[in-house]
This record gives sequence, C-alpha cells and structure tokens, in this order.
Amino acid sequence: MANYTKFAVRSLATIFVVTGFAAFLGYIVRLVLARNLSVEEFGLFYAVFAFLASLNLFKSLGFDKSLIKFIPEFYHSNRKDLIKSSMIFVMVMQLLTNLVTIAIVYLLADYLSIHFFHSEKAGFVLKIMAIAFFIDSFVVILKFGFQGFQNMFLFALLDFVRMILVLAIIITGFKLNYGILSPVLAYTIVPAILLLGFGFIFFRYVFPGFWNSRSFIDKKILRQISRYSFFTLATLSGALILQYTDTITLTYFAGLEAVALYNIAFPTSKILMYLPNAIGNLILPLASELWTKKRKDLLKAGLEALYKYSMVIIVPLVFVMFSFSDLIIAVLFGSQYVPAQNAMRVLLVGVIFLTLYSINVYFVSGIGKPEIQTRIFYIAAVFNLIGNIILIPIIGIMGAALTTSASYLIMMTASLIEVRKFIDLHFPVKIWIQTLLMGLFLTISIYYLKRAIVLNVYAEAAIIIIASGMLYLALLFLFKVINTKEIKQLYARIIK
Repeated sequence: MANYTKFAVRSLATIFVVTGFAAFLGYIVRLVLARNLSVEEFGLFYAVFAFLASLNLFKSLGFDKSLIKFIPEFYHSNRKDLIKSSMIFVMVMQLLTNLVTIAIVYLLADYLSIHFFHSEKAGFVLKIMAIAFFIDSFVVILKFGFQGFQNMFLFALLDFVRMILVLAIIITGFKLNYGILSPVLAYTIVPAILLLGFGFIFFRYVFPGFWNSRSFIDKKILRQISRYSFFTLATLSGALILQYTDTITLTYFAGLEAVALYNIAFPTSKILMYLPNAIGNLILPLASELWTKKRKDLLKAGLEALYKYSMVIIVPLVFVMFSFSDLIIAVLFGSQYVPAQNAMRVLLVGVIFLTLYSINVYFVSGIGKPEIQTRIFYIAAVFNLIGNIILIPIIGIMGAALTTSASYLIMMTASLIEVRKFIDLHFPVKIWIQTLLMGLFLTISIYYLKRAIVLNVYAEAAIIIIASGMLYLALLFLFKVINTKEIKQLYARIIK
C-alpha cells in the first residue's frame, strides 16, 4: 500500500518551494511600494489593480483554464492537432474579449477616475494598467499550457520570474524618481518579457509539435471547451467577487487611503494561508485517488488528522501576529500604516475559519464535486457584498474586515456540513475549543509580558515569542491535545 503520509509531507517540502519564493517576492513588492509611495498613491495603485483584476473574469470567460483539462486528454490520445486547435481557439477568444474590455476601459477611464476612484491620476494609471492586463492574459494561457502538459516546474517558475522582474523594475523606477509610474511600468513591461521568453520555451521545448501540427475547426470539441469554460466561469465568478469586492467597495465609499490601509492588513493576515493552501493542493490529488479506490477509511483518518493538526499549528501563529500586529506593520510598511492593525486583527481571526474551509474545499474538489465550492463561494460572495455596502460607509476598513471574516465563518460552516455528506467524520470540536482557549491565554500572556519586559523592541519581541511558544507547547501536552506517542508514530510514518 502506498505511504500517503510520506508522499504528502515530502511533497509539501519540495513542490511548493518555487511558488513559495514567488509569494514572498510578491509581498516584498508590496513592502517596497508602501515604503516609496504616499498612502494615497499606494491605495490608488491597488484600487486600479483590483478593478482591472475583477474584469479578468469577463475577459477570459474561463477559456484559458479549459486548457488544464483538455491538453492532458488530447496529449494522452496523441492528438497534437486537437491541442493546437484548442489553443488557437482559446487565444482567439481571449483576443476578442480583451479588445472589447480594453476599449470600454479606455472610453470610461476619465469618468471613472473622477466619479469612482476620486483621483485625477487614476485615468492615466487605469489606461496603462489596462494594457498590462491585456498582455498578461496571453501569459496566463502559457501558464495554463504548462500546467496542461504537467510541467509544474515551468508553471511555478513563470510567477517566480515575474516577481523578480517586477521587483527589479520597480526598484529601478524609484531610483529614477518615477514615483507611481514605477509599479505601473513594471506591471506593463514584465508581461511582454514573459510572453516572449516563456513563449519561446513553450513552443520550442514543451510543445515543439505546435508548428508541425495541423489545426482545424471541430465543432464538437469547441462545444466541449465552451461548456467547460462557462462552468469554470460560474465557479470563478463567486471567488472573484469575494476577493475584490472589499477593495472596490472601499474605493467608492471610503477613499484611496482606506484602500491603502486595507491592502496592508489583508495580505499580511493571509501570509498564514500559505501552509493550508499547500496542504490543500496535496489533498486534491490524494482525495481523488483514494475516493476512486473507495478507501474512505484512509480519507477519514487523513482529514481528521488535518482538522486537528492544522488548528494546533495555525492558532498560535494567528494569536502571535494578533499580539504584534502594530509592530509587524510598522517594521514592514512604516508607521503611517499602523492604523490598519485592528482590521488586520479581525482578518487574522478569519484565517482560522479559512484554514478549515481550505481543507474541506480541496477534498470536495478532489472527489469530483466542484459545484459545492461554487455554491459556497456564491453564498459567501453575496453576503460579503451586502455586508460591505452596509458597513464600509459606517466604519470603513473595519467593516470590510468584519464582513470578510464573517464570510470565512460561513464558508467554513457550510463546507463542514457538506463534507459530512460524503464521509462519516468526527470533528475534533473539543480540541478546536481547547486550542482556541490556549490561543486566548497566549494573547493575554503576551500582553502582560510586553508590559513587564522593557528592552529593545526586537529583543523584547523575540524573548516574548520564544517564551509564549514554550508555554503553548506545555499547554498542548498538559491538556493532552498531543502526546509523545502520537508524535513518534507520525514521525515514523513520515521517514519510513
């Protein structure tokens, strides 16, 4: 029998290295922008970025993602002609929808800059960034093409190279005193470089048969791609609404300064989601395989272990960041962004809910039930939109943070209910409550330690984190949440 624990843990340590570095560089980019732009300019850039990103759904219509499904099918059937035909079809559709979208953006840019973004600078930034998103839509086709051919290294490498180039151009731009033009030009130039560089790699090494294969119009295949694309569109739209409504609603009701603060609080809190997302991407193929083999016993054991250990790991991280949110923001982004700390704290609580949701949603996708994810996304997205419209005009970024965390709670609850329909799981509710109480105790301890210890701020933080970490471990063993026998068994399964 395959050692799924060994596979999962070792894969977790290797597969996501490249994407992890890319995510880290993305955060460094945000840090550099916050340090070199005014609060209003920082907010303007991310307001425009969120607005254009929300239009991506209508530009692609899900056709680009269809390549992930159909390229492997055609490749294993040795139908290079169908791969070429499907790629050309997707590129043509992408070109048409992008031309329409960019034309509308250019026509409305000046109006939107005054009546939506409330900034005269927005019109110019919007027009240039629209070109960036136009070019990048074809880079995305290459990225999904790599994934379709199961070349996951190049799939991940593309974003890593993207962030290196973006960071380099932004730093150069600031050295030349280009101001807000620095990120705007970086995000416009880099997609063109990626399109040329990775386009060459794709057609030379990944799919060299593209130029020698014939292409033709197969109405049956086009209908299949279209049906799959529109299903993908329905799935992604809820996620997109959930992801960008906060920033878009803040832009209109609260202004660019609020957007800037929220775009510090939100991504900083989401740093902790890297581990659950990494685990989730491994759950998906494992769940698919075990479900096909009807090994519900292994699925049950694996999920219950993840429910337990994910909370044991994520809770102390959340509450430590919660306790040092002002220091984290001040050190990374500057004191002008410290007012984002309370919104960040609320969002950190939401990360706990999102962690359990991530485990559930990757499981249901793995067993072939992606429509469950779609349904949950739509419920949460509608709640999020209504909540934002009601609360943001009243309490600004705190309204966005409260609504988002409440949306995560809804998603977690709904996904737990759905998972129980397929497997008779025992949710470790007692352990969840214990770890949350330990997290609260940890927060109180940190509060009093911060008052008692008077040292250099970094030395103080280091001592408190080490002391609180040891306290948390002691509490885990004291209340028998974990024990040495359990740890030894897990270790043995990993290294076996």
